[in-house]
Amino acid sequence: MDDLSLLLPISTYYALYAFPSIIYNIAGTPHPITNVMIHHIINLTLPDWRQLQPYVFAAGLLAVLLLLSLVALLYLRHRLNQRTNALRHSESRYRTLVENATEGILVIAGAEGRIVFANPMAAEILGQPLVTLEGLSVANLIHPEDREPVMARYSARLQGENPPPRYILRVITARGATRWLLLHAERINWEDQPAVLVMFSDITERQEAEFYVNEKLRQMAALRAIDTAIINHTEMTTVLTTILREARTAIPMDAAALWLLDPEEQHLNLVVAEGFQHLKPQFRRSLSQDPWAREVITTRRAFQHLKLDVHALPSEIQNLFQMEDFQAYLAAPLVAHGEIYGLFELFYRSPLENPPDWLSFFENLSTQTAVAVEHVRWFQALQDANRRLTQAYEATIEGWAAALELRDGSLSGHSRRVAEWSVSLAKALGLEGETLSHIWYGALLHDIGKMGIPDAILQKEDDLTPEEWDLMKRHPEYALRFLEGVEFLRPALDIPYYHHERWDGSGYPKGLREEQIPLAARIFAVVDVWDALRTPRVYRPAWDDHTIAEYLRRESGRLFDPYIVSKFLSLLENQGYITRSQWSKN
Repeated sequence: MDDLSLLLPISTYYALYAFPSIIYNIAGTPHPITNVMIHHIINLTLPDWRQLQPYVFAAGLLAVLLLLSLVALLYLRHRLNQRTNALRHSESRYRTLVENATEGILVIAGAEGRIVFANPMAAEILGQPLVTLEGLSVANLIHPEDREPVMARYSARLQGENPPPRYILRVITARGATRWLLLHAERINWEDQPAVLVMFSDITERQEAEFYVNEKLRQMAALRAIDTAIINHTEMTTVLTTILREARTAIPMDAAALWLLDPEEQHLNLVVAEGFQHLKPQFRRSLSQDPWAREVITTRRAFQHLKLDVHALPSEIQNLFQMEDFQAYLAAPLVAHGEIYGLFELFYRSPLENPPDWLSFFENLSTQTAVAVEHVRWFQALQDANRRLTQAYEATIEGWAAALELRDGSLSGHSRRVAEWSVSLAKALGLEGETLSHIWYGALLHDIGKMGIPDAILQKEDDLTPEEWDLMKRHPEYALRFLEGVEFLRPALDIPYYHHERWDGSGYPKGLREEQIPLAARIFAVVDVWDALRTPRVYRPAWDDHTIAEYLRRESGRLFDPYIVSKFLSLLENQGYITRSQWSKN
């Protein structure tokens, strides 16, 4: 029998009989069964029971304690097995979650930022074999432009600081591709050392979609700004400068130039250039000596060199490209409605790997630029035509005025003089713009209505009869009939129709008074009397300037607008015709 098999019956014996006997003896009451059993054992095996009794009691107590310890040990072993199984299950679930996570997970430790743990999704997103990630410095994976700020955040977090936990960065895969990551970082303890737990997801598609949308918005904004420039500006350099400035916001470029074609001379003339650091293009280029420009103009197609060999460039442009270190070049013709107007060039100081995504936009922008050039030239042509038409109108008006003056030699030059004085006085009163043009035309034609008055009345040296005077006073109505059908001259009718109205209402044809009389007519009334009195007539000599000034001052408030008379006299004084002391006396 082994020790355990002997221990069990002895322990049972002491537990069932010896221990109860101890209790009974303490209580002073004999245990009958125990006493019998003890007596029997003493008689059989132990000659002196009293000597052994203390040892027997101690052995019994020890057996009870051993039994209790055994039970406790078995219970603890059972609980330990439960906890171990639970821990193994939890670890299994944790590993399953980490290995199947849809986000990349890294643990980075040490001053150099080395990866000490990576899950499979991290390897997939980073484009690196999983076995090579552990031990690799994370700085080697980060895009060069993002590396410094990202590693600064890592160091700060490792030292217990709290930089923003979420941010976006770029990484470079093993194949050289760029990926955008949305990252969340937290400081943890890893094997009793501070480390950073990083969880990240690939947002490359989202970023590229956002870049695409933003690029299109920039392009639309550029086109909108160009449309606005076309509408609001008519000067060629201003429009093309605006186009080039907007193009630089929508298209990546280092330098650009816009040229206009002289089709007769077969030259390109530079209008605007930006981005050149050392040597600007020449202001004039001959197509016969520039094969690249000639190709674009003759084929009317975009031209591109994404990787230039400077030594193979045409000699005419080689110096420019060498000085500016240009390594790529694009050009597009300015073509609209079948006409070619010039050339749009882009320059780059680094090669372009592939035809750029915005190439079609550049071609559309070149077409829009051609439309702008066409618009400006059309507008300039329209302005020229309008200027010639206006000159023709003015020549016609002056011809009418001259024809009228031929009927009365004493009035030679009167219409032009009163027109000039009227415009000068109107400016002194603060008038400007088209209003001055209407005053000019109205003054030239102020007596156009006299074309309807017979020569016998118009050139009569004696006083007019009442009937003749009534007929003479109808010449403003004749002027209205002559001019109201001419839309161009309709705004100028105030002077021919109302210039005989008087401030006190005593004039004709309507008997208007004070400010009921149009301003242009009030201005002209003062000027007309000034020039008429300075001109000799068959029935009176010319008045001197100071006498006329005194007359105007005296009739101010009765025949003439007082404010306008005051302004006119100040104008005469400023020009040296009169002095204030002579016309300001009461």
